[in-house]
Amino acid sequence: MTVMEHDHQIIKLAPFSNEIIESYTHLVADPYMGNANRFRRFSQYRMSFNERWSFEKLEHRPYMTFSKYNPVAGGIKRFYEPLEVDFTPYIEQAATCIPLDPSHDWQINVHQYRVIVTPSLEGITVPEGRHRDGHSFVMIGVVKREGIQGAVMKLYRTPQDTTPFYVGTVWEGQAALLNDQTLLHDVTEITALEETGYRDIFVVAFSPWAERWHGEEFENKVIESTTV
Repeated sequence: MTVMEHDHQIIKLAPFSNEIIESYTHLVADPYMGNANRFRRFSQYRMSFNERWSFEKLEHRPYMTFSKYNPVAGGIKRFYEPLEVDFTPYIEQAATCIPLDPSHDWQINVHQYRVIVTPSLEGITVPEGRHRDGHSFVMIGVVKREGIQGAVMKLYRTPQDTTPFYVGTVWEGQAALLNDQTLLHDVTEITALEETGYRDIFVVAFSPWAERWHGEEFENKVIESTTV
């Protein structure tokens, strides 16, 4: 089964190293998205295929997205610290499973998140609610679920759908691959089984290099779209 045929797929990922697991304790608070329960890092790459996928880390720039995709924090420059660990083996696995067209390069955004829940903080996982990210494909990989329940993924075909056609949980060591052009996704809040809990994930967005979300030209396009 491929994403191109069925629009979504859950895959099993290779085990995570202690370095990756521990790196989530070094994330930086996200000041842009909600109620102080989110910690984040962000990097961007160019992917090219020559017998296998290779990755070039791009100049670190602020993250931007269009307001039509993210009404909470779209249209502004968001400054995040870069990734400290390498997720590219898992991204290559996703690229093979989708499968991405190897005849042209791809640009990818890689977000590393920790979402926590405490007695004083709601475990909001997706502040923007049901949405598309605006890319070709999206990967949501789950590294750890510690002391929580919830984070149920819901998929919809159109913004008008009131009932999701898919409801399921992405567990530790799994990733959801989504066709972002045909689906909308949402994830329910997390709740703590005891006092506190957290969910560690990484999210990868794939766009053709010709439509890349990187650089001054792209950033100006986002800014212009907010003034129309």
